[in-house]
Amino acid sequence: MQFRIPQFLDIEDKIFGPFTFKQFAYLLGALAFAYIFWKLIPYKIISILLILIFSGTFLALAFVKVNDRPFVNILEAAYKFLIKNKTYVWVKKQDMPLPEKTEVRILEKIKKEKEEKQKSEIEAKRITFEKIKELSGRLDILDEEKKTKLNLREELLKRNKNYQI
Repeated sequence: MQFRIPQFLDIEDKIFGPFTFKQFAYLLGALAFAYIFWKLIPYKIISILLILIFSGTFLALAFVKVNDRPFVNILEAAYKFLIKNKTYVWVKKQDMPLPEKTEVRILEKIKKEKEEKQKSEIEAKRITFEKIKELSGRLDILDEEKKTKLNLREELLKRNKNYQI
């Protein structure tokens, strides 16, 4: 069974003829303001000027797109730009490290981490060796070649002569 996959989901539906609901609402707003200005203002030149300004704005809201963005978004961004504070103050921070010093600090940190890792590995080996020595002091084994008893502790000490504790 095949199903149709909806496409063009970002396109608004045309409800009133060739206009979307938003476009139709903006056109109604333009007509309403034109009617109000024509009836309420006695000087027709001033009313025509206001009608042109408001109707032009509403027509732009209905039909103009800038970089595929609605004109409403452009007006909103312009309004926020006009309202927000535009004073930028630069304050120099005294404890801000320079780039060269930062690189040196990073390298020093890496070096310290390597040293700590090496120290922890040596400490782990030392602890392991001490545990083996302690256990070997308790055990005696029979050497198959000499048929004599050898102390495991002595055997370990012979093998690890160069190992310092």
